[in-house]
Amino acid sequence: MGSEGPKALQERRTSCGRASCEDALALPERQPSLVHTDRPIKLLFERQGQSLLPFIGETQARVTAAESVTLSVPSREVDCVLRLEHDGGVWYRHLEFQSGPDPDMARRCFEYNFRLILHYEAVVHTTVVYLLPGSDRGAQHAYRLRIGDRVAIEWPFDVVRLWEIPVDRALETDEPGPLALVPLLQGGDAPEKVQEAVRKLDALPRPQSSDALSVLLDFASQRYDKDTFLSMLGKDRIMQSYLWQWGVEDGEAKGLAEGEAKGLAEGLAEGEAKGLAEGEARASRQICADLTKEFHPRVSQRVLPTIQACEQPETLRAWILACPKLSDAAFAELVTGEPSPPGRARPRRSVPAGKRRQPAFPAPKRHE
Repeated sequence: MGSEGPKALQERRTSCGRASCEDALALPERQPSLVHTDRPIKLLFERQGQSLLPFIGETQARVTAAESVTLSVPSREVDCVLRLEHDGGVWYRHLEFQSGPDPDMARRCFEYNFRLILHYEAVVHTTVVYLLPGSDRGAQHAYRLRIGDRVAIEWPFDVVRLWEIPVDRALETDEPGPLALVPLLQGGDAPEKVQEAVRKLDALPRPQSSDALSVLLDFASQRYDKDTFLSMLGKDRIMQSYLWQWGVEDGEAKGLAEGEAKGLAEGLAEGEAKGLAEGEARASRQICADLTKEFHPRVSQRVLPTIQACEQPETLRAWILACPKLSDAAFAELVTGEPSPPGRARPRRSVPAGKRRQPAFPAPKRHE
């Protein structure tokens, strides 16, 4: 079943030693992402799980299903579960993605694992995938219960540290799943490696590569400051492939759920169509508002009410694409339809000296 793979990955070290490797991979101050790191990698494994199996130690199995699972009593949501088959056998690989330290990880994984075993009534292997250097700080890779000084129960689980996997291993696959991981792998912070992964994804069929490209851009945004990120990959590509893709995903997910619920009473087709449109508009408004605060904080109070009131996804999409390209004044005029107030008073018309009148009250001071 290849269950030893992650342990082999865990034990693999480069000649520089683990501590110095992590120092070499020390990240610059990250550009805040519009989405949490865990979310895009969940999507990546759900949609590209087959090509990513070698990275979690499964070398022979075939993915037949991928899902996030909510466990009851009490309610617990796990990140991702892959249903695997090989030679007639069926088992499950439970994945937890960690982008920051969590001292409670061992206990959580133990709880998730035994609940999943009861849920599926089948073998479940648990793997924690650490995404960023330092996210495994203080982590234990086994859940232990002691009686005095003696370990009475010890339940180990597999661990994968993405920054210990050489980036060329992903680039050699030409598969969308591994290519999306490039910014998180060892050596993946080199701009030429990210650009090579983008070129390879561009060469793949669009339905196959669009999700992976969106995830890659999100990961890259966390390895570079904003100016480097935008100049290296281009604003148009980022707006269209990264931000808009997430808006569509949010809109489709929320809209479909609302549409299905309404469809039971009002007709499934009509309910889904309306729900999709409402969900897409809601997600687009949120993205447009976030971009406005990031690129145009000086005029955000003026334009945000108009953005929040907009119900047209196409209009919101146009604002999203234009937001990083326009000046504050131009963007405010685009959104509100009104020219920005002038920065200084207009010159007065000349009046003959004998006809000038003094105002009854002093003119109020202009507040810039």
